[in-house]
Amino acid sequence: MSVFRKVLYSTDFSPLAEHALNFVKDLKSAGAEEVILVHVVDSRTTALPEGVNLIEKKTELAFELPENEARQLLKLVEMAREVKKNLEKDGFKVSLVLISASDVVDAVVKVAEEEKVDVIVVGAHGKGLLAELILGSVSLGIIRKARCPVLLVRKKN
Repeated sequence: MSVFRKVLYSTDFSPLAEHALNFVKDLKSAGAEEVILVHVVDSRTTALPEGVNLIEKKTELAFELPENEARQLLKLVEMAREVKKNLEKDGFKVSLVLISASDVVDAVVKVAEEEKVDVIVVGAHGKGLLAELILGSVSLGIIRKARCPVLLVRKKN
């Protein structure tokens, strides 16, 4: 029986997140079967309402949002579906969670708890002050708040 059967992969679709995806795929050989792909859009910087499921409401939102935000939303959904298809080809069962929230860390941790994941995989950008220089504010927050193991993937130097 695998220790990490169910994996939450938190992504911002950056090159670092793509690098972290390789670690998710590597967990397959350790018995991982299911991936919950999570992307959180900061609702404070968009016209998106707090807590909305972006996949379920994408068509409705595309008509309500300013044109540039609607295009970005549709692009995010398409990128998520591409990653999902890629993971499914590798034999994973995949669920997509694209939501808007004012606190990315809390949203990721909430999904992890609701889905009862065994591990969270996240890239560590290192874009903040001191400790955050090493890890990144979102990854540091996830480490602090998550109740399950967190696998941090850093950039190769």
